[in-house]
Amino acid sequence: MSAPAPKRQRANTAGDTTNASTTIPTPTFDYQSIINTFDPPTTKALLLAATQHHPSIAHAVITQHEQNLAAERARVIDFDHHSKSIWRALTNADKMSGSRAWDASFDVTDSIQSTVETIVNRTPAHASLGTKKSALYTLRKICKTIVLNGSDTCGREVCKTLGEEETLEKAMLDIVGRMSEEEKEVFRGDTERVGKMEELLEVGERWGMFERIGDVLNEMGLVEDGEEEEEEEEEEEYGYEEEEDEEQEDAIISV
Repeated sequence: MSAPAPKRQRANTAGDTTNASTTIPTPTFDYQSIINTFDPPTTKALLLAATQHHPSIAHAVITQHEQNLAAERARVIDFDHHSKSIWRALTNADKMSGSRAWDASFDVTDSIQSTVETIVNRTPAHASLGTKKSALYTLRKICKTIVLNGSDTCGREVCKTLGEEETLEKAMLDIVGRMSEEEKEVFRGDTERVGKMEELLEVGERWGMFERIGDVLNEMGLVEDGEEEEEEEEEEEYGYEEEEDEEQEDAIISV
């Protein structure tokens, strides 16, 4: 039996022969360079789609997320420098004349609101307790700094705007709302810091500000709901009795 005939070769334009079964090589891409051309929303969308179709990518995403949370819980952010910056801004504005101080009050107010927003944004629920405590302590300092400078032109305008918008109380409530019950319990154990937080109630009453600080203390478990209800009931009861006494006195006088 004769051997099979070899496969037929065909000539290319250069005159060389080529095997018809040769596979065309797959081009290689520089994926890093390609991905670098994408904007963040596109990159996130592609990554999200990949997690839904490729379990290995989904696992890598979850692993990285857990590592990020662990790093955040281990880190303590100190916000104290923000309160010092606000104190300097208010002090400098205090040295200005009336009209200049009034104009400066808008910049100072914007700066305080921006600072408060930064503190809240950098204190998520998974932040460490140290970061949350620093956020609350710094906001307390800002509150006190504002009222201590509330007698001059700039300070009065700042107090008025922030007081009406409840900027600082809302920020505190946001942060306390992100604390676990265990974290609140640890916070309550720091009697010195707690005392300074409670001091804001007196400061607020004296200056007509921070009306919702009581809500903040209540959320932290520093004011029992039962105590508040009991106080309200006593006020209502005493108020009713006083009205009755006044009516009796009026009746005696009329007689």
